[in-house]
Amino acid sequence: MKTLLSICTLLLIFIFSTSSCTAKSINKQGQIKSSLCAGCHGKNGIGVANEFPNLAGQKSAYLQKQLLDFKTGKRNNATMNAMTQTLTPTDIKNLAVYFSTLPRHSSAMSANSINNHPPKKNKVSIIEFPEIVFSSMKGSGSIESFPSEIVATGGENMLYTALTPDATMLLSTSPSTDTVYIFNAKILQRLAIINVGKAPKGVKVMPNGKFAYVSNQGSNNISIIDLNTLKNIGAIKTASGPHNVRFTKNSKLAYVTLQGGAGIGVIDTIKAKMIHIIPVTGITGAHNLDLSGDEKIAYVRDFVHHVAVVDLTSEKVLKMLTVGNGHGGIDVFPNGKFVATAAIGDNFISVINTKTLTINNIQLGTASHGIRVSKDNQWLYITLPKENTIAVINTNNWQVEKRIAVGKFPFWLAVQGNP
Repeated sequence: MKTLLSICTLLLIFIFSTSSCTAKSINKQGQIKSSLCAGCHGKNGIGVANEFPNLAGQKSAYLQKQLLDFKTGKRNNATMNAMTQTLTPTDIKNLAVYFSTLPRHSSAMSANSINNHPPKKNKVSIIEFPEIVFSSMKGSGSIESFPSEIVATGGENMLYTALTPDATMLLSTSPSTDTVYIFNAKILQRLAIINVGKAPKGVKVMPNGKFAYVSNQGSNNISIIDLNTLKNIGAIKTASGPHNVRFTKNSKLAYVTLQGGAGIGVIDTIKAKMIHIIPVTGITGAHNLDLSGDEKIAYVRDFVHHVAVVDLTSEKVLKMLTVGNGHGGIDVFPNGKFVATAAIGDNFISVINTKTLTINNIQLGTASHGIRVSKDNQWLYITLPKENTIAVINTNNWQVEKRIAVGKFPFWLAVQGNP
């Protein structure tokens, strides 16, 4: 009898031990895979903005169902459809279990949490803003200019911004209202509100100054705005999830990131038609891009933690670089020596040496999104959404010179002389 009890005891210990190890393994694998989600839903499962739901503490079965629905296309969202294509059934289970075990926190606690670099009341000067710079404030629904610090009220969730080559007009998208706001750039007086497609994200102005392209991620097309008449004159059909555009210097071609997973769309601007798709293997959801000075290389920032270096002639990925978690802006320096990219799911930015394709990570202590360098290559501007500041880095020594307090959730930047 004692022998039987001992065997039963050992068996129960083995079962519970195995079960515990399995649960820990699932949780660990889920935690590793969760880096894919950090850019929107936060490292701890708390959304980085109101549009991104909290995953922490949700029921595992519910999360599994939603992820499977996105993977099969039962639920339609260009970003999530693309993200889930990389997940196996085991990945989905592990992610669901991991997020279900995380403690719930209110969005207010997340938004107001204290980080290592609280805002400082630095004075703005023409020294670090030699040309005019604009930033959209997603949370405030506004635009702010520097060094003047003029603030203009725009639409709900002001997002991407673009400046005309002559610096007379500033455009900004409002995805919540399916519109583009246009301002007089000198005094930030509103000139027009233009209806476009669903959920407009990126907006870019042609180098010739004639038209602007607006990437409507929700309707899978690009609106064309005539900057002479300030009217929407038509739309270009694209593949799933157009997010942002980059024109060639002669204004004849435009490259659009297709966040739905296809890669980069090539648009003939004369025909106003997408003529080709360049697949970009190894990334998850092409998010933002910029071109080398000779326009032979595209640097493509994805939604997770990669930058793909793409040869536009051979259409081959020359190198895949690992940068900060989550999505963010990307900018090639006017002198062509560096490429800088932000990371909304991490606490540093990455600066890529274009000659060696090596990376220097610069710690900021908080999340970043918009990133642009000055025309003279000396000043690097970065929006810090959680901190409600804009960081200014001196590229002579790669040190943060100032953190400027601004409105709520600074998102994107437009710099005169650096389209």
